[in-house]
Amino acid sequence: MGDWKDRIACGVVRGLVFFFEHIPLPAGLRIGDMLGRLVCAFSSKRRVAYINLKRALGEQLTPAQRWKAVGDHYGHMGQSIVEVMSFRKMTREHREKNIKIHHQERFQQLLKSGRGGVLITGHFGNWELLQVVSGLLGSPIHVLARDQKYPRLNGLLNELRESHGSVSISRGAGVRSLILALRKKQLIGVLGDQSAGKTEGMLLPFFGRKTSVPTGAFELAQRTDAAVLPCFMVRTQGLKHEIYVGETLKDDPSLGPKDRVAFQTKQYLALLEDFIRRFPNQWLWENKRWKYSWNRKILILSDGKAGHFKQSEVVAELLAGFKEYHGRPGLEFETERIDVEYRSSWHRKLFFVLAPLMRPWIQGRLHWLRPFFVKKTQEAIEKANADFIIAAGSGLAPLQLCLARETGAKKIVIMKPPFPYGLTHYDLAVVPAHDGGGVPKETFRCVIMPSGYKTHDRGEDVKKLKERLGEGAKVKVAVFLGGAAHGFDLTISDMEKLCSALKRAAPRCGEYVVTTSRRTAAPVERFLKSALEHHPACRLLVLANEENPPYAIGGMMGLADLLIVTEDSLAMISEAVGSGKRVIVLTLSAGELPDKHYRFHRILNQRGLVTLSSLADIERNITALLQQPAFPVVQRERNALVQRLGELL
Repeated sequence: MGDWKDRIACGVVRGLVFFFEHIPLPAGLRIGDMLGRLVCAFSSKRRVAYINLKRALGEQLTPAQRWKAVGDHYGHMGQSIVEVMSFRKMTREHREKNIKIHHQERFQQLLKSGRGGVLITGHFGNWELLQVVSGLLGSPIHVLARDQKYPRLNGLLNELRESHGSVSISRGAGVRSLILALRKKQLIGVLGDQSAGKTEGMLLPFFGRKTSVPTGAFELAQRTDAAVLPCFMVRTQGLKHEIYVGETLKDDPSLGPKDRVAFQTKQYLALLEDFIRRFPNQWLWENKRWKYSWNRKILILSDGKAGHFKQSEVVAELLAGFKEYHGRPGLEFETERIDVEYRSSWHRKLFFVLAPLMRPWIQGRLHWLRPFFVKKTQEAIEKANADFIIAAGSGLAPLQLCLARETGAKKIVIMKPPFPYGLTHYDLAVVPAHDGGGVPKETFRCVIMPSGYKTHDRGEDVKKLKERLGEGAKVKVAVFLGGAAHGFDLTISDMEKLCSALKRAAPRCGEYVVTTSRRTAAPVERFLKSALEHHPACRLLVLANEENPPYAIGGMMGLADLLIVTEDSLAMISEAVGSGKRVIVLTLSAGELPDKHYRFHRILNQRGLVTLSSLADIERNITALLQQPAFPVVQRERNALVQRLGELL
C-alpha cells in the first residue's frame, strides 16, 4: 500500500515539476499564491497559525492583521513550493536579477577564514532556496534535510535540492557526513527553529515562552571549531527575495560546554525573533511550535460570586502545583483573572443564546462581543491569551466557549455546564456528585466542591486571630452563618435558638467564635450583635457587612476543633470538610433550597464527612462531636483530581 502511494505521489510531483518548468516563473508563482490561499481557507492549521501569532506577537498585530499575515503566509508557502519545483531552471542571471544579498562579504570572509561554517536559518522565507543560491554563488553546501515519508518522493525532492551542487544529508547516520564536511572546513546548512520534542534539546525562552530548542548545530560547531553564521531569506514580492547574512555568532570558550552552547543558541533565537517580528508572514506558524512548553498561562473567568471564584482558584492552584513536565523541571504557571460583567441581565441572556452560533467564526473577531460586555471586561477579553481557561458558573459558559476558540486553550469547567453547553467538549469538567443529570464526557466526579481541596497554611491567620482574641482564649467551636440564597434565609427566631444552644453548651464545650457572610440580612446581624457581643463565651463576632478581616475565616478554621456551617453554603461546607475538622451542617430550612443542596448534604453525611443537625439537636451534637477524634478525609479525592489535571499538561 505504501509503495503504491509513493509511486502516485512521486508521479504527481514529477508532473507538477514538468508543468512549472515549462511556464514562466512569475505565472507559476501567481498560481502558487492562489493555491496557497485556497488551502488556507480550508485548512484547520490556519487556526493554529492564528493562535501562535497571537501568543508570540501579542498586540503587535490586530486580529485583522493576524488573519492577513496567515493568508499571506499560505500564499508565500504556495509560491515557495513552486520555486522548489523550478530549482533546475534557475540561473545565475535569475539570482543576480531577483535575489539581493545583504552583507555578502560576511559569507565570503567565512569562506576565506579556513574554518568550517554552520549556516543556520529557520523555517523562514523560502529556506529551501538558500542552498540553491549558495550553489549559484559557487559555494555549494551540505544541507541537513528531514526525510519524507515516501522514499521515491524523498529522492525526487533531494534531486531538486541538489540541482546546483548542494548535498542533502539525512538525519541520523547522515550527521557523520556533516561532521566530516566541517572537519574538511566546508559549509553545512541547518534549520534551528523547530521543537526538539519533550525530552531533547535545551529549554530556552522563545518569544517569552520556555520551550525545547534543538542545539545540535551549535554542538557540531563546538566539536569541529566551526563558525556559526545566521542567514535569513525574505520574500519581498513575487520573484524578489532578500538574503540577510548576519554576523558570525559570538563564542565564549571559557564557558562550560552546555553554557557555551546556550550562549550561541540564545543569540540565534534573538535574531530569529527579530526577523519574525519584522516579517510575520514569512515564518511557519502553522506548526505547533510550543506544544512542549514549560511556561503555561491559566485564565480564570469570574462572575463576581466569591464561591465560584474560590472553586476556580483552587483548581488553578492545583494545576500550578506541577513543577515538572515530561520529567524535566522548570514548569512555570502564570494566572490571570477576568472579571466578567455584562451590560445587563438581558445582554447576558442574549449572549447565552447566540454564543454557540458565533463560536465557529469568533476567532479573530472578538469585537463581536462588544455589545454584550462592559468596556473593561471587553478590553480584557480581546487581550486574553491562555493555555487553560477555568470557569465556574452558568453565566460564564458562553464566554469560555468563545475564548477557547480564540486562544486554543483547554477548557476546565467546574460544576455541570447548563444546556446546551454541557453537550460541547470540555477537556475536564469537575462536577460534584450532587449535580444530577448528564455530564460531559471528560468529567471528574467529586464529593465536595474543589475549594475543600485547598492545602491551607493557616498559621499566619491563626496567629493574627489569637492576637485579636488576646491571652487565655480557648476557642473550641467556630460558627459560619450564611444568608439569603435561592429562597432560603436566616431568621431571627432561628438565631435566637442557635445563640441559646451555644450559651448552654459553652460551660461544657468551651468558647466559640461566630462570623456572618455578606448575604446575612441586617436585622439578623443586629440581633446577633445584641445577643453575643458581650457574652463571655463568644470570643469574637465578625459581622461581614461591618468588617471582614482577611484572616477571620482561615483563623477560625485553623483554631477551632469543631466547625458549624449553615446548610446554604456549599463552598463553605466543602472548605470546612477539607480542613479535616469535625463539621456540623446546620439544617434550618424546610425545602427552600434547590434539591442539589440536599443531595450534597446527604452524600457527605452518608460518607461520614459531616453531621446533619437541626437546631433542636445542635447542643447535643456539639457535645458529642467534640469528644470524637478528627481525621483528614478528602486527600484521596484531591490526589485523583490532581492526577486528572496532570493529564491535561
